[in-house]
Amino acid sequence: MPTEPLKASAPRWKRLARQLLPARVQEHLLELRELSGAERRAHVATTLRRLLIGRGATIPLSLGPSDVVVFVCHGNIIRSALAEALMRRHGTAAGVSFDRIVSAGLAARPGREADPRAVAAARALGVDLAAHRAQPFTAELAERASVIFVMDRLNEARLLARFPQASAKLRRLGALAATEEGDVIADPYVLDAAAVAAVASRIDRATNAIVREIARRARANAVGTP
Repeated sequence: MPTEPLKASAPRWKRLARQLLPARVQEHLLELRELSGAERRAHVATTLRRLLIGRGATIPLSLGPSDVVVFVCHGNIIRSALAEALMRRHGTAAGVSFDRIVSAGLAARPGREADPRAVAAARALGVDLAAHRAQPFTAELAERASVIFVMDRLNEARLLARFPQASAKLRRLGALAATEEGDVIADPYVLDAAAVAAVASRIDRATNAIVREIARRARANAVGTP
């Protein structure tokens, strides 16, 4: 059996695949390797649904100041913690009162403090994460949420595998501050403080976009009220 030649050719096929496949497709394939079977199925189903019927409005058309907005990442010590604090700050600046903004992590250790790099990045943007404590994303939060903003494809797949009933509520926060990475806000946990600051800046833009749109709708509704 010609097993050795086939084995020897395998690296060449991998190199050829890397040359032929777009970088974003390669990234998706690598991510699939990190997922369980249920998470992988959720990831593929979500991707196909978006291709077939589109993404829908990033900011739900009915979203208002009294709704429950939930931000979700992996550990709830960098990205989602920043999103919660920054959205509250933008709301205050815009005169929009939010009392039900929540952040959580799919693998959060309850009570864990915010990452020091996130605390520093938040301070530079005018918010304080010193009192932040991580909490896990739960079925109760999935039920209460009006919208759930996730940060990346792995967040989305893992959340959907555990809480499929939340499918219609999910949005990617990065779509509101798209870059060459598309609508993904990648986890900067293993990177340096500059990378965390860059992620914080992007989250700042995205949460500001949410608040501006909600404020615009509130003004339009006020004008239209008899």
